[in-house]
Amino acid sequence: MSASGVGPFENDSAMDLLDELRGLDEGEVIDTLREALSAATEVEPGGYLDRDLGEPAVAASAIALAKIKGRGAVLEQVELVDVVPEIPSSFFALVASALSRVLKEDSEAYGLWIDAGRGDEWKGEVERLLNEASEVARGASG
Repeated sequence: MSASGVGPFENDSAMDLLDELRGLDEGEVIDTLREALSAATEVEPGGYLDRDLGEPAVAASAIALAKIKGRGAVLEQVELVDVVPEIPSSFFALVASALSRVLKEDSEAYGLWIDAGRGDEWKGEVERLLNEASEVARGASG
């Protein structure tokens, strides 16, 4: 496994997404984040979620949450402070759906972390993001 840590940006697929986002204008960023999230949710129920779809979904979720929660330090760390536009709270239903999908047993990223002996640590980080996204999504719906 090439990932260096359980954080949302500590793997090759997430780094690829970050590189892609840095080259976009604000208008394209939301679409790219949406595509990363949708790719994870569009895997058939019971189908295997490849890590190259799951890991970018986690990273996209962390970026969106950092923006809406005002965590500029996170965006600064990944060099996206001036790149990510405001994100509507309605976006977070998709974030929650993608993170829920990444946490399923048929998720390669989750399986690889279990095999590496750090499954609980990775799952805890993704669940933290899921809880935040669900909170924002609930606020958007009512």
